[in-house]
Formats: sequence, C-alpha cells, structure tokens
Amino acid sequence: MKTTLVIIQIILSILLSALIFLQSNGDTESRSNILSATTVEKRGWEKIMFNFTIFIIVLFLISSVIQTLL
Repeated sequence: MKTTLVIIQIILSILLSALIFLQSNGDTESRSNILSATTVEKRGWEKIMFNFTIFIIVLFLISSVIQTLL
C-alpha cells in the first residue's frame, strides 16, 4: 500500500510541476501593479489549466495525509 501511494505521489508531483511550468506568464506588468484598476480574468484554456492544477494539488495533499497516517 505504501509503495502504491509513493508511486501516486511521484506521478502527481511530476504532473503538478508540469502544470505549473505551463501556466501562462503573459502580461506580468499589469498583474504586478497592485493599484491597477484592470482586472484579469482567466478564460478558456488558461482557466481549465488553473482549475486542473488546483485539483492535482488537492489530490497530492490527500495522498500525503493518507501516507502519513499509514
């Protein structure tokens, strides 16, 4: 069981790293200015990647908690 969880965590960590690197940096100037009045909304592929990244983070955290409890 522990071996399976370790393999799952390795796969999730590689997938999570890839998703983070694939996130778009685009227009960092307007995002770095806190006082900027413009709001940036994620749309299309960027929103799907963002939501999938959060899902993988949650799965990774759950698998980490389960592994520490065993």
